[in-house]
Amino acid sequence: MKFFKRFLLFLGAFLIFCSFSIEADKSYIGVWKGKDKGDIGLLTLTKDRYATFEFDGEIMGGKSYNHQGISAALKYRVNTRKDPYRIDFIIWDKKKAIEVGKLRGILKMNNNDEMEMAINFSGSNSRPTDFLIDSITFVRVK
Repeated sequence: MKFFKRFLLFLGAFLIFCSFSIEADKSYIGVWKGKDKGDIGLLTLTKDRYATFEFDGEIMGGKSYNHQGISAALKYRVNTRKDPYRIDFIIWDKKKAIEVGKLRGILKMNNNDEMEMAINFSGSNSRPTDFLIDSITFVRVK
């Protein structure tokens, strides 16, 4: 009986420990400054999974913006179980409540204040497999 109690105590402690370590890495959340082909822009990834891109004062994304004449939102989803992480930017038609587009990409956290991202902007359903072509390095602003 003593062994069984110790075993249950150990198992409970182990499960509590694992629940903290299994928690997905969310260090990508924040405001990031990136440089792409000479242009400097900002990327914001919020806790509630909205993304905003800003280049030269023009904002695309967030909870509400105009996307080709429709009222849209730009959401994102990150799969941290893959290496490198997979990221999808999802354009959401707010009125019809449907997905109208998706950009697929990959990201890796170089450290807590720097991340590297590659995104497929071609409109196809393929996802980049490495950071050799058209990758952008972002530095944390906030």
